[in-house]
Amino acid sequence: MELEELREKLDAVDKVLEKKFAQRMKIVEQIGEYKRQHDLPTIDAAREAVVLAKHTEGQPEELKPYMEEFFRSVIALSRQLQEDQRSVEL
Repeated sequence: MELEELREKLDAVDKVLEKKFAQRMKIVEQIGEYKRQHDLPTIDAAREAVVLAKHTEGQPEELKPYMEEFFRSVIALSRQLQEDQRSVEL
């Protein structure tokens, strides 16, 4: 397979990731709203640990650290969105 073909495949995967990330962030906004209404903290370390474990479990050993870093980044961005929303409402 040629480099350009591989890049086209990667672009297609990236487009799916983009769409799914946007969907995820909309849900994160709803969760943030729920947390504000119920006076819950933005950070839920136990839930974050479950998410990381769920997405690294069963991955090939060489991929695990990358998958963990990917989801740590997603979680950090999700937390930031919720905190940004909270500060706007204050």
